[in-house]
Amino acid sequence: MKVGDEKKLSDGLDTFFYKIIHTLDAGKDATAPNGGSAPCDQFDVMYFKDGELSPYNIASFSSIDGIPPDKSVPAVMRLKAYAERSGWEISSFRPATGTRTITELAGHDVGSGYGFRVEALHDVNRIVISVGSECVRDPRDHRREVPDSPY
Repeated sequence: MKVGDEKKLSDGLDTFFYKIIHTLDAGKDATAPNGGSAPCDQFDVMYFKDGELSPYNIASFSSIDGIPPDKSVPAVMRLKAYAERSGWEISSFRPATGTRTITELAGHDVGSGYGFRVEALHDVNRIVISVGSECVRDPRDHRREVPDSPY
């Protein structure tokens, strides 16, 4: 697992976030992205005295309000088509069917390791967007690497 440079991860994440927003082309501005570092649950997490942890990823969350299903579903479909054309991996796509009132799409950019989840919440006319970096180790994490181990 590589060691993280938070500034570089954050800058890359901002670029990735705005690419997702642009591709959705939902006709409204997203709320300012917010977020920060979060633990990667699938790894043994090391906690530091200052509250930081390792491994971690950087994530941003936002939403676009006032988007009814007849606008949000095409927006999610545009993102899905763009992602597939651009070589992104789609990890899940679940349209709203029956009593399900959410259309969701998730995937990641193979080259950068950034991932996304977009959920169109039809009952509240909102699109929720989250993007995140791959899991990285904190630069202060000096645990010795064991061959063939994620730690």
